[in-house]
Amino acid sequence: MPEISALKVELAELGARTEVGFDAGGADVERIKALAAALEGLNPTAEPSRAVALLRGRWKLLYSSFGLQRDTTLARLSFNVLPKSPIRVKELFQEIDPATGLYDNVVTFDGEDGFPGESVTLGEYAVVDDHRLDVRFTEALVLGPGAPVRLPLDNARIPPLYSDVTFLDDGFRLNRGSFGNLYVLERLDPAPLRWARDG
Repeated sequence: MPEISALKVELAELGARTEVGFDAGGADVERIKALAAALEGLNPTAEPSRAVALLRGRWKLLYSSFGLQRDTTLARLSFNVLPKSPIRVKELFQEIDPATGLYDNVVTFDGEDGFPGESVTLGEYAVVDDHRLDVRFTEALVLGPGAPVRLPLDNARIPPLYSDVTFLDDGFRLNRGSFGNLYVLERLDPAPLRWARDG
């Protein structure tokens, strides 16, 4: 549908203009909210949480209302399990594999020394209903110079999390998280040869 295509294009453009949500606030954010609501009203997939072929793949985050920080620490990305090493976030991705329940958040970054790295919060999901996924994160992984660091998460300290899939087609997805945050994602690869967690 031309209307859906136009909404997706404008959402992607505004996501870039807000730097994926790092530059939050202002008229652009209000417009993103309106566009997302309009797109959700045109969702072409009746049971998005069960649409395994559409969900599977590597997704790039185009926008988030979560309150992202470009300059942060590994600890903040890992529920305080990893060290408080300063990093500068470059890009954010999500990887989903319905066959195994894999639901990983992936962040590429530059470390304090300038070397690139990758942080993976390993997770798994279960379908609750036609829209909702229950999400549980289990481990934190850092890939970069030197040996990988992989540590378990203390799930007793992490509140129950869910994600509602509110729009889904073969290349674009909207999710609303446990705290009402909006996530706009574009699918880069429906069948990656490997997942980030595999190094």
